[in-house]
Amino acid sequence: MPAIRPETLNVIQLGVGFFFIFFAFNSQGFIEQPVISSVAKRGNVNEHAGYYSLSIIYAVFTVANFVAAPIVNILSAKWAMVLGGSMYCAFQAGFLHVNQTYLFISSAALGFGAAILWTGQGTYLSKNCDETTTSRNSAMLWSIMESCIVAGGIFLFIVFHQIGLICLALLRTPPVRADEENKPKLSYPVLLGSTFRLMFTKKMLLLASLSDLYLIYIKSDNTNSMLALTAMCEGLGHIMAGGAFGILATKTKKLGRDSIVLCGTIVQLICFAGVYINIPADAPIRQTNDTGGLIDPQLWIALVCGFLLAFGDACWNTQIYSLLVDVYSQKSSQAFALFKFYQSGLSCAAFFYGSKLQLQWHLAILVLTALIATLAFFMVERLNSSEERSRESTQATDTFELPKSVDAPQVPAKQTVDDSWN
Repeated sequence: MPAIRPETLNVIQLGVGFFFIFFAFNSQGFIEQPVISSVAKRGNVNEHAGYYSLSIIYAVFTVANFVAAPIVNILSAKWAMVLGGSMYCAFQAGFLHVNQTYLFISSAALGFGAAILWTGQGTYLSKNCDETTTSRNSAMLWSIMESCIVAGGIFLFIVFHQIGLICLALLRTPPVRADEENKPKLSYPVLLGSTFRLMFTKKMLLLASLSDLYLIYIKSDNTNSMLALTAMCEGLGHIMAGGAFGILATKTKKLGRDSIVLCGTIVQLICFAGVYINIPADAPIRQTNDTGGLIDPQLWIALVCGFLLAFGDACWNTQIYSLLVDVYSQKSSQAFALFKFYQSGLSCAAFFYGSKLQLQWHLAILVLTALIATLAFFMVERLNSSEERSRESTQATDTFELPKSVDAPQVPAKQTVDDSWN
């Protein structure tokens, strides 16, 4: 039996670390607004403080992504993730005794921590991938990380956070590649300038549309009685999709990233249709016992929608990670920071209007952005494929012409003149 490569072990440990951190955070996220609404009845906090908290998180997350890449470069990907994970722990602790002031302050700290945590993750993943393992490692990381959702409802905040932080702190340094040995260490201003220049490139602007706006559905449309079951179904969706892409990495690579993304989009559109017919229009705004868009709410439809939503999400995220690692292997910190910047900015807006719009408007926005994002992904893939073919053509031409230039007889002009005089 062949030994597991050190890079593969690094990715597995990275996934385990994120599993334990988000084991608690995602579980808390599912019930944050219901818990705060319950506390609000006693007059201690605003009834919509959960939405405001999420808006603060994503607003700070958006801005902090501009400085995340230099911070990751200074601290290293490993210690940046440890620092970012500590911010999650501080935010979680606030729910032991809900206080509105601490909630908002810790939300801002969490937004900053999230920026360096996710940028650090992308950087570390990139350092442990090559052309043959990008798809497999991205899918494996996503599958391990998202399996934490199955354990929704368990709130062992401190224990699981500490395990996650220890896993991140003990990460091994990736093997140094030959092309990185003589690579100069860039200064903070150079890295910051590189991030801004990368921000306005054609590919990155197209990737800006690939945002997780569907999160507003997860956070607001599930009723208290459905939270645990829905979380389990979503976890199964993530695990099955991520596991399939990891195990069948060779076969899925032949299909192409665009085919998998198209599959994910179709699955999520089916999910949105199921949500529309099953969930009441006022569900994002208030608790309600009204009928759904077309029928009385059915638990099994909600569970199927949760599974489909997560399956489609895994299709998207595994391929986005793979794309970023392939296209921006030399600028992974900046690329992942900018991707999270665009993503968190739109998510911030979604959480801000989350308590204002009825469900049908949420779904209309989701359908539109899903179609735009799919088109943008196809365009990025086409640009990337075109550039790869151009590079291969150039290399083939150089290889063909090299023997001709070496073997061609060379007669110095001066020598010819001298011979004629003799």
